[in-house]
Order: sequence, then structure tokens, then C-alpha cells
Amino acid sequence: MTLYVTSLASGSSGNVLLVRSGDAALLVDCGLPLRTLEPALARVDVHPAQVSAILLTHEHGDHALSAGVLARRYGIPIVANQPTLAAIEQDLSGVPVQELATGAAATIAGFSVRSFPVPHDAAEPVGYTISAGRWCVGIATDLGHWNEAVVEGLAPADLVVIEANHDQEKLWRAPYVEVVKHRIYSPTGHLDNIAAGRLLARLGADGRRRSAWLAHLSREANTPQIAEQAVRGVLALTGVQYVSVVALPRRAPIHWSSDMHGEQLSLFD
Repeated sequence: MTLYVTSLASGSSGNVLLVRSGDAALLVDCGLPLRTLEPALARVDVHPAQVSAILLTHEHGDHALSAGVLARRYGIPIVANQPTLAAIEQDLSGVPVQELATGAAATIAGFSVRSFPVPHDAAEPVGYTISAGRWCVGIATDLGHWNEAVVEGLAPADLVVIEANHDQEKLWRAPYVEVVKHRIYSPTGHLDNIAAGRLLARLGADGRRRSAWLAHLSREANTPQIAEQAVRGVLALTGVQYVSVVALPRRAPIHWSSDMHGEQLSLFD
């Protein structure tokens, strides 16, 4: 069973991941306007009616902006924990919802889905692992720091999608007001490049070969080149091998498949 993952948008202007296997498809977050999201899906040959569920990590607009509108228009259930559903209750009139408690697991359209807690300044933010057959993607895109719950949540993943929001030096020089800088830097804000590298190093210490996508890069306080260089540097210093690292573009789709991943792993056997 092949698992396909496509990033349609990543960053403070919107986050959307598409996960597919066979005829089933899930969206993780829905942070683009509908007028942008529908064409983005069309470009990867997916009609919204093919989407079986929308999984929300938390209620912030860059993750949940059009979730209610898309769900209502196409009859797609929204899956989230109760505090997240309560936080966007005004947008959910007429929308089918499925509560998934933090730390709980469910089978959704043939996918095995499990959530885990992450530290972020939202009602009850979570990450997810989504599995199809033997393959798994793990997602933790907004978190101010990582802990053992995050490590345990992401451990099964073949593709890890984690936040590498900012370079610390660039953050303090960025054109943000001071309160925003301190929010981003806080333990419930956003993960910096070095912390993302350390998280991947902690995961990679088990010797498992993984792909890693660096997500939610700040336009003002990071670049893909800086993020990749910093994370790869941490991995090299800690002696972790076989973790491939790619920084996600803000809007251009980027794809991963378990078939491609399996072929790459066979080169090391």
C-alpha cells in the first residue's frame, strides 16, 4: 500500500498537507482561502469531494481558515479534539465533526490516525501520525519546544514533517514588534532551526532511515537554505545518518511517496 504526502502550503500565510493512499485522501489543516485551496487541489488532480476528512492540529487561522467552508460545501467531516472544535464553533454550523481526543487513535478512511500533544499557544494543539500499511507520516508543525511526548508521537514516522520556523539571530533582527518576537521565541511559540535539528537527531538516534520536511519557515526570520544548513549541521555533529532533509516551499507543491522512500532505503542495504 503506497502512502503519498503532498505539501500544498507551509508557513504563516497558510498550511495544508494532503495525505493519500489508494482512493482515500485526508487533509491535515486547511489554512488557505477556499479560492486558493480548490485550485491547489486541482493542480495535484484531487477534487475536494475525494477528501474523506479534514484533520485540524489547532484553531489558528493559518491552519483552520477555510476548514468550515470547505467541509460545509463538500460534506467533509472535520476531525479534532473538543477544545479545538469549541474554539472554531462559530464556523462549524452544518458541518459534520468527529471528536478525536488528544492521544487517541482512530481509523479514518482506512488510515490509522493518532494524535499527540504539542506545546503551542492554542486551545489544545496536537500533532498527528497517519499510517497506511507499513508506512507512516508524522506531523508536528507548530510547537515552541519539543519533549518526550513529541518524540514518542513522531517515532513511528518514515516522513517527519516538523517546524523549523526561524533562525534565532534573524528573529531578533526581524521587523516584528518585540511582543511578537518574544511570543515566537517562547516555549509555546515556534521551533527554531537548531531545536528542529535536535529533535530530528533525537529521533534519528534509533538508526531508522527517515525523510524530514522542515515546515512553517518564517518569511522574515528564516530561509530554506539557512534552515537546511542548520538542521544538517546538527545531524552531522550528533552522528545521525540516513535522515534526508528538505525545507518546504510556501506554496509550490512538494511530494513524497513511500515507494520512492523505499527505493532510496534499498540503496543503503
